[in-house]
Amino acid sequence: MRQYKSFMIVMFFLSVFCFGKVNAVVNDYSLIGKVIYLDPGHGGVDSGAVSTYIIEKDMNLVLVKMLEEKLISKGAIVYLTRDGDYDLAGSAINRKRSDLYKRAMLINDSLCDMYISIHLNASVSSKWNGIQVFYDNIVDDNKVIAESITKALSSNMSNVRDYKEANDYYMYSKIKVPGVLIEAGFVSNSNDNYKLRQEEYRDILINNIVMGIEEYFGK
Repeated sequence: MRQYKSFMIVMFFLSVFCFGKVNAVVNDYSLIGKVIYLDPGHGGVDSGAVSTYIIEKDMNLVLVKMLEEKLISKGAIVYLTRDGDYDLAGSAINRKRSDLYKRAMLINDSLCDMYISIHLNASVSSKWNGIQVFYDNIVDDNKVIAESITKALSSNMSNVRDYKEANDYYMYSKIKVPGVLIEAGFVSNSNDNYKLRQEEYRDILINNIVMGIEEYFGK
């Protein structure tokens, strides 16, 4: 993996050199060489939260692909646990746990610098709303990442809840590299639901997540 990462960095600089200086001016490449694993929650038979207009598994993938594009433009090497409508379960037996375990192992085996898992929230009460970053205490830097991303989100968005420690999620307890879970809004809340369906709002959301990632890496 280390050799592959070095190879990708060399190829990246060669592409910048070969294709001109204009793009180098447009992009700051603040995340050059950083390996980031993105995890769009749910997929396949597992739809996640479902409400009017939004199926969580689909919106998670929309947000992750936007985030992937933005991170690559900053020079990062990006992997996805899924890039389509499927889960990672090997069989129907203990399907959910199998899916979560395989996602965690993919992230661990990559030796990535960070993972970001994207989900949407839901509640029986429609009053609950907002974006929230969750972290566990398996890796010390998880809290730092949660704080950095929450700070960036709060600087430009009004519907941001404080970051929160959560150690009872099976998948994240298995991951040994730094990262966080981002609940990007409540599909059960009409305001969050509407905002998530607006491309302009999604752009703001993704740009602020990237700002938080850059802050964490000290750029």
